[in-house]
Amino acid sequence: MPVFVPQLIRLVFTAFYIILLGRVIFSWVPISSRSPALVELRGFCYRVTDPLLQPIRRLLAPYQRNSPVDFSPLVLIVLLSIVGRILLP
Repeated sequence: MPVFVPQLIRLVFTAFYIILLGRVIFSWVPISSRSPALVELRGFCYRVTDPLLQPIRRLLAPYQRNSPVDFSPLVLIVLLSIVGRILLP
């Protein structure tokens, strides 16, 4: 494996972690429509993370029926950590 491949994988994982963290923060903090840059950034975070979070939410739905907390980002972080350790020993 070329030297740059593990670094590229690590970079992609780190970027995704940051975007996922941004999504979590945006879900806690109300964003005013008067700040279009933040609205656009929030939309970007949601568009990037939704494809991985939606299947996890479907799996967790029976266990989170009345819970106000969405645990899918936490589950995704754990899964990504496991995959990262497998790909980059």
